[in-house]
Amino acid sequence: MSKHVAILPEEAADRLAIRELIEAYAHCADRRDAKGQMALFTLDTHFVVYMNAKDAKPRQELHSRDALAPVFADLNQYAETTLSSDRIQSSR
Repeated sequence: MSKHVAILPEEAADRLAIRELIEAYAHCADRRDAKGQMALFTLDTHFVVYMNAKDAKPRQELHSRDALAPVFADLNQYAETTLSSDRIQSSR
């Protein structure tokens, strides 16, 4: 049985805002909406790309929202960014 922990209203609002941001990012990714994804970042964002979990050095560092364009445009090469639950079950 899971325990429910009381949280302050401010923390609840923060958690909801984080969840909404993640959902907006995923929504844009699923629709290949690079401009929508970029709009979720601040103008002075610091975006770090790691391609190898064993390498502590990032492959790429970007220092502005506009610099994100090629990264998100590159995602258009993929037909799918997530797996549905039925595909996960069938791949086991």
